[in-house]
Amino acid sequence: MNQNIFSSLVSITKGLHRDQKSEREFKMLLGDLKLKPVAENAVFHLQFKKPLNSKKEYYQINIFNNTQDTITKFQDDFPQDATTAENKYSYTALSNKLEKYLNDIAKYINDRNITNDLADDSNYIINYLKASAIKLYAELQSQYGHYSDAHLYTVPELAEKYFYDSNFDESSIKQLDAIQPKNTNKAKPIRKPKTSFGFKSRDISILLKVLQDLQLKIDLLQNRTKVEDLHKLLSADDFKLLDYQVYFGCETTQLSYIVKQLKPFFNNFNPTSMERSGKFKTTSDTPLTANNLHKNQVHNPKGKEEIDKIIQQLQ
Repeated sequence: MNQNIFSSLVSITKGLHRDQKSEREFKMLLGDLKLKPVAENAVFHLQFKKPLNSKKEYYQINIFNNTQDTITKFQDDFPQDATTAENKYSYTALSNKLEKYLNDIAKYINDRNITNDLADDSNYIINYLKASAIKLYAELQSQYGHYSDAHLYTVPELAEKYFYDSNFDESSIKQLDAIQPKNTNKAKPIRKPKTSFGFKSRDISILLKVLQDLQLKIDLLQNRTKVEDLHKLLSADDFKLLDYQVYFGCETTQLSYIVKQLKPFFNNFNPTSMERSGKFKTTSDTPLTANNLHKNQVHNPKGKEEIDKIIQQLQ
């Protein structure tokens, strides 16, 4: 099939409505079709109703395979040696491409009167395509959203924004706690997770001064956490060796802004790495998540001028 299935299936000239193959023909095509493994860098898993005929299964496998290929390619689009400016450009380009997929699918749903009756072949296939496109956009945001200045959306928000669907089943797209390895004859190397935020400067005393000033001006931390503990965590070579939690006390919009402003001074400090560290708690004593920081991004948080002035000390 066309590699760009998110466009081809809703094309006027080559779309799903043009496919008149019989059930027998689809069954024969399935004989040569293999389901690809989940992308190693995938963050979400899509749960969808099982296909009950060959046509639905054929298209579901093709959509799934194309989705995994796209997620895997994210790593090529954001190479480790890329500059921040290059990564921002890549994010914008990918975001625009995925946004076009969403808009094209939404138009097809409207033009072809696609409904949620999954017993119908076309409804089933296009709804699976829709959910897969939403998952793709959520993957991009979760993995590389820190390279964007634009607002980041939750899964329900994406469904409502692009499809006017306020009843989208959020539970159908779940975050993976861990990727389970496939059973293969050849063992794959396991990548060791990063256990340092990688403060770039050798002078860590200036980082302590910045954190102290933020605590003084905006109550960055709750009373149960010392500024020195946060400083030690952010500058540690291996934060897994530190047996304590950091409890933030400021507004989440302020914290999201601070993380974004501090990111250029670290090699591995962003919402995703903070969540994966398991070291941070919010004002409500719940684990800090990347999604929580992303959805609370604002350009002008409370105390912005003071925050900017304090962080400028790192330059």
